[in-house]
Amino acid sequence: MALQAQFGSYGFQKHSARAASVTEFGKIYVSLNNTMFDGWRDHSRSLLTQFNVGFVSDLSKRTKLSVFLAGATNNFQIAGPLTQSQFDLNPQQAQNDPAIYSPTYVQRDERRFNRLGRIGTTLEHQMDDNNSFAATAFLGTKFLQRSERNTFRDFNRYHTGGNFIYRNAAKLGENLKSSLLAGVDEQYQDGAILFYNLVLPSAQRGTLRDNKREGANNFGAFVQEELMVGENLSILAGLRYDNIAYYYQNYITPQINEDRSFERVTPKLGITYHLSPLATVYANLGGGVEVPAGNETDPPSVFGEDTVRAVNSLLKPIKSSTYEIGVKQIFDLPADGFLTRLSYDVAAYQVDVTDDIIPYRGGRFYFTAGQSRRRGVEVGFNAGFAGGVSLMGAFTLANNSFVDYKFDSVYVNKSLAGRSADFSSNKMPGIPDFFSSVRLRYQPDALPFIYAEVEFRSVGSYFADDANTLTAPSYSVLDGLIGIQQEFMQEKLMLRAFVRVNNLADSKYAASIWINPDRAANGQSAFIEPGLPRNFVGSIGLEWRF
Repeated sequence: MALQAQFGSYGFQKHSARAASVTEFGKIYVSLNNTMFDGWRDHSRSLLTQFNVGFVSDLSKRTKLSVFLAGATNNFQIAGPLTQSQFDLNPQQAQNDPAIYSPTYVQRDERRFNRLGRIGTTLEHQMDDNNSFAATAFLGTKFLQRSERNTFRDFNRYHTGGNFIYRNAAKLGENLKSSLLAGVDEQYQDGAILFYNLVLPSAQRGTLRDNKREGANNFGAFVQEELMVGENLSILAGLRYDNIAYYYQNYITPQINEDRSFERVTPKLGITYHLSPLATVYANLGGGVEVPAGNETDPPSVFGEDTVRAVNSLLKPIKSSTYEIGVKQIFDLPADGFLTRLSYDVAAYQVDVTDDIIPYRGGRFYFTAGQSRRRGVEVGFNAGFAGGVSLMGAFTLANNSFVDYKFDSVYVNKSLAGRSADFSSNKMPGIPDFFSSVRLRYQPDALPFIYAEVEFRSVGSYFADDANTLTAPSYSVLDGLIGIQQEFMQEKLMLRAFVRVNNLADSKYAASIWINPDRAANGQSAFIEPGLPRNFVGSIGLEWRF
């Protein structure tokens, strides 16, 4: 059994409890979390409650049954993005300028209220020493309410699905082993969506504007074979088939009812070679298919297209091909030396994407870029030194750009009919070219129950729009933490506590941005979501082991 309480700046509170018990029938576990945050910015209060209950039982020596029940309720206000001038003047404010949004985020009380529940079960069975299978099934419900874009929205959905996975391990020869994996998965979601006019100043529902259902089915099947040649070489090959279908039905304007499906077969290939027991090189080829989310399929409102069809005809499934090579190594070092632990990993990758989905007009509709490419190098390391000092770091240097992307400007503004914009070779918005984090930890050998950490995080500048005219500046943040972890009562009681100060230097920075935001009549674009200033979190927790 464990209890934890956390408190922090701007009304942050988090209370957690978890417990587990072993009975003659199996293991029972339960957890509960409740998080409250008044918010640093105006109109940014949030409340989150989560619970999990589960039961795991060994039905026999070869069979295990798991059952779980999970639920959550999440209620939060949205402060809205700021223009550059608003951010420079007062980043704590909510978006409350009628020249940019009318009515404003505050006037319409922009918010989300989500209630989710899911029950599921998993059955695992070992048929013999070489063959096994696992089957999972779940049923969930979602009730979502939103005040968004002058509309009060009700979503009432159910979500069900499952999967079946078969595994086979075989020895094909003296130096050849096989590991076969095959399976299918299926998920279906459906439910009613009601849109109402938003009544001001109460920001509650008014007259019914739209009544529809949105269904989606995702079917997949895959097979994967891994051959282990000797002790050093592994070759992996696989195929996956995906078929994703949408079903739209409008009860007010049934003439726009529409079905749409997307499918793709994706190969997978990987080679891993162990240079030694502690050093490995690898190369992977993979890919995938991703389809728009439900809110991304809405057609643009230009020339009334949203009254003609239910699914945006401009959208296509996102298809990606991924290439990766890398090396990772752990050094065998003497425990009594100055350097006691050292490992690193380096990887280079390229991801070619066709029909990447790009948001426009503040997410009112989405367009597809013809081709885009992401290239980069990732480096990570973990080092330990005598005296209880350790240093960990991760760095990413990337180039993310459009290869072929032409946009019909009429979808932004009717007055631009007949014009187009060519964004080929532009940087992709929302993705920095540089990330880094370095963490220094000290846990003295003489007092092993005390530790301190300092973490430095840095993000490079990036663009907020396809035209590369809006820029989110680079930033760096320094965090610090001091904690204790101590056992009592012959290891039956564990005390964990820490105090963490985030953004020690009180840096002013844009934590996130809105991509391709609306441009207001005064020419400004609201796209910046400010990061928190200096703030602290304190935590204390107790764990009993019976």
